[in-house]
Amino acid sequence: MIATMVAKPLVQKHQHRRPGRLSLTPLIDCVFILLVFFMLQTNFLRPQAIEFSKSAGASGAIPDLITISVEIHTNGSIWLNGEMHDIGEIREYAAGVKTPTNARVILTLDPDVLLQQAVNIIDLFNDYKIENISMTAARNFDKL
Repeated sequence: MIATMVAKPLVQKHQHRRPGRLSLTPLIDCVFILLVFFMLQTNFLRPQAIEFSKSAGASGAIPDLITISVEIHTNGSIWLNGEMHDIGEIREYAAGVKTPTNARVILTLDPDVLLQQAVNIIDLFNDYKIENISMTAARNFDKL
């Protein structure tokens, strides 16, 4: 009986193990998480843009466009196209505009001008069907 027992070695030989397989499941999970993240962050709406027409001619200016510059200063003076005028002269100028639909008024106000003065000028131009009016504040260069 003793002869039939074979002694096992105390230290086993290192068996050649087959290298482990790399699982792609975590990688695919990460890709899907990134895909979901970018889909949620993306805006699929079409961006709104302003289209400019090129029908104005080679110069790019609208034919017969009249730009009227009106400035109202703190001291109450009103300037029309760089010259000081009173309200009656501005009314005559607005009445003399032949194509009010092609007229554009740029109204520049000093910071301390009352809003009612600006509304009066806007109403004056609206009486003569000049409705394209932009209002802006004058820059005070003394405080820069």
